[in-house]
Amino acid sequence: MKEMILTTIVLVPLLFLNSGCSKDSNVLTSKEVKIAKSIVKQKDIRENVWNQLSSEIKNHIKGTWKDASIQKIILKENMGSIQEKDFIGKEVLIIDYPSSDNPSIGGFAIYADSKSQQIIGYGYRD
Repeated sequence: MKEMILTTIVLVPLLFLNSGCSKDSNVLTSKEVKIAKSIVKQKDIRENVWNQLSSEIKNHIKGTWKDASIQKIILKENMGSIQEKDFIGKEVLIIDYPSSDNPSIGGFAIYADSKSQQIIGYGYRD
């Protein structure tokens, strides 16, 4: 059901954009259909990063992937344990999962590439 709603949300604007461009304005091209389907199938980056976390880390997270927040930042070397050094100085996403540990330690900050949605590092915890 969710997929159908998302598909409708994506396809309706495409229909309006396409309306002045062709003879048969109610027909989407195969390229437009593929684009719409790929948008619908993309998972939330919070879920993709969650699926890459070890069960040990997940055991310390309060809630699920849906409870995480996301921000764009410029990654600096001193911001944590960065495995992918090529991203230092570039814009990345920080996904912050709330912790079930002592609140003074903070949550789990995970750095991820916005394009590949792969984990590139972990933030320090106090």
